[in-house]
Amino acid sequence: MNWDLVFTANNLRRLLVGDFPPVLGGLALTLTLAILGIVASTVIGFAVGYARFAGNRPVRWLAAGYVEFLRNVPLLILIFWAYFVPPYFGFSPSKFGSVLVALVLFNAAYIAEVLRGGLLSVPAGQIEAARAIGMSQAQQVLYVVLPIAAYNVIPALTGRYITLVKNTSLAFLIGLAELTEIGRQINNRLLTAPIEVYALLLGAYFILNCSLSFGMRRFEDRGRFNRSFCFFAR
Repeated sequence: MNWDLVFTANNLRRLLVGDFPPVLGGLALTLTLAILGIVASTVIGFAVGYARFAGNRPVRWLAAGYVEFLRNVPLLILIFWAYFVPPYFGFSPSKFGSVLVALVLFNAAYIAEVLRGGLLSVPAGQIEAARAIGMSQAQQVLYVVLPIAAYNVIPALTGRYITLVKNTSLAFLIGLAELTEIGRQINNRLLTAPIEVYALLLGAYFILNCSLSFGMRRFEDRGRFNRSFCFFAR
């Protein structure tokens, strides 16, 4: 095994931050993609999921069309479209922007269906009780329907978030210098340590996703979840 060839200061620095400065890459870029992708896809997914559940008929049709289209195309093809198609219309997107847009749109479609399942699980009695005490429609949604639905779908959301983090590795196919691309560059330069390089990448993604799973699992405690959600809902 040639671990000494892999564990050099330059290789580890590149795996962590790429060629920063001036260009951020490596694990730092993967984390940036993952965090922005999780936040944006959750917001869009919740909006689309609620529109599909409670919108009027045209809105439900539009939401359903979005979900069915995005769930039935490969993410890799979507990344290629986000990167190669805009130049035909006079706009040249960055590699980072193309990957982020593809990740967000793709995962938002799945999160929308996850939320719709959560909304369908909300007991009708809870909604009737909220209506009986004089809550407005917006208050019912914000303080009753969404908290119950969001709590019910935490395990499914965790799975989607982990998948999103793993899917950031597809960015190497258009040359974005995230963790997998930096590992590929190091392997191509060394040529004699593929097992060591890709074992290091495997460990990095494993630790990253285990940390995410552990963090999400903490919100499976209803009291902690309620305190966190009520803080943001005020």
